[in-house]
Amino acid sequence: MFPVGPIARKGIMAVYYYKVAREDGSILAKETEADSEDALRRELEDGGYLVLQLKKSQAFGFGIPFSGGRRKQKSEDFLVFNQELLVLIRAGLPIVQSLDILMERTPNEVFKDALADVKSEVRGGKALSDSMSRHLRFFPELYCNSLRSGERTGSLAEVLERYIKYQKRMLAVKRKLKTALTYPLFLIGVTTALMIFLLTYVVPSFSEIYVDFKADLPMPTMVLMHSTRLIRSYMPLFVVLVVLSVMAFRAWYKTPKGREAVDGYLLRIPMAGGLIKGYFISTMSRTLATILAGGIPMLQALEMVSRSVTNQVLAGKLRFVQERVREGISLAHALEETEVMPPMTIRMIEVGEATGALETMLDDISVFYEDEVDVRLQRFTTLVEPVIMLFMGIMVGGIVLIMYLPIFELAGTVK
Repeated sequence: MFPVGPIARKGIMAVYYYKVAREDGSILAKETEADSEDALRRELEDGGYLVLQLKKSQAFGFGIPFSGGRRKQKSEDFLVFNQELLVLIRAGLPIVQSLDILMERTPNEVFKDALADVKSEVRGGKALSDSMSRHLRFFPELYCNSLRSGERTGSLAEVLERYIKYQKRMLAVKRKLKTALTYPLFLIGVTTALMIFLLTYVVPSFSEIYVDFKADLPMPTMVLMHSTRLIRSYMPLFVVLVVLSVMAFRAWYKTPKGREAVDGYLLRIPMAGGLIKGYFISTMSRTLATILAGGIPMLQALEMVSRSVTNQVLAGKLRFVQERVREGISLAHALEETEVMPPMTIRMIEVGEATGALETMLDDISVFYEDEVDVRLQRFTTLVEPVIMLFMGIMVGGIVLIMYLPIFELAGTVK
């Protein structure tokens, strides 16, 4: 049976919605990721499907795909799904019956359709991992390969338990990131809203009062009033320019060169760059340890990890590591050539390779850098929050002071 969804996932993928007819006359409507519409059409036709409809899912807002109510499975929901699947498997229930129970419990209709297709494939004699690999939008490649290794060794429950632990650790790190960044982003939003309010309402109100003044206004007040008047007069043009700039940046960022340029710049930012590298080392070590523990070869594991890394510069370095390992270089020496990890981490990986305990050593590295990321986040927020507050105070106080300058001068003249 043809595996829906591209195998190679290098570069930036787009989400496509397709409706095809099977050989038995049944209709299949799904979403998947692909490099291009033509590539996906060729894959579907080569698999024996008759393509009835194929289109790119529309995006609204900041790149959120929208296609008639279809939505992706949340990480938290997927964790619950795996926990329930583990309980059912340990209870001795057949896979098909377990999928029936899970279909009744899931509120996501699209995920339920995917489970129905998986159940149909399993009932037809296909392996669970191969059936799920047809729906990589819901079942990640790492997950499918982990299940495949568990099916081959007869340890599906143990593999699921290991993957659940991996999910919990990754979710915990993501929650820490979101929690640490929420308040600074809130302050930035409040500052922006306050500045817009002052420039579009407060300053023009003062300007109307100062029109009746016979005396000359101070230069800072005149500059602020004229700037505000200019902003209000050309507000529609400014909005259009901002929207076009955002759209142009997004289009450029989706190109390989644009993505690599932005990701490289982020790594060079003093505090943010160290945070990104720490998070990369933590997630890379955790993911690689999970994959290797499932019995997947090193080269395939490195390829899977490189595809899961969102920063294209770091993903490119991992692809370089993969090529060096293919040439016979050890993992530690290949990573040392990329200079993305400190010498201490390289030495730990080298010891793990020498003693045959690489998975354990990678887990230890992941735990260490998770704590390091937590500390860096606390330092980052401790420094950023006062800076934002200071900036907000200077900007708001400066505008208020400039607008009150004529009143202060008038009061001095009266005395």
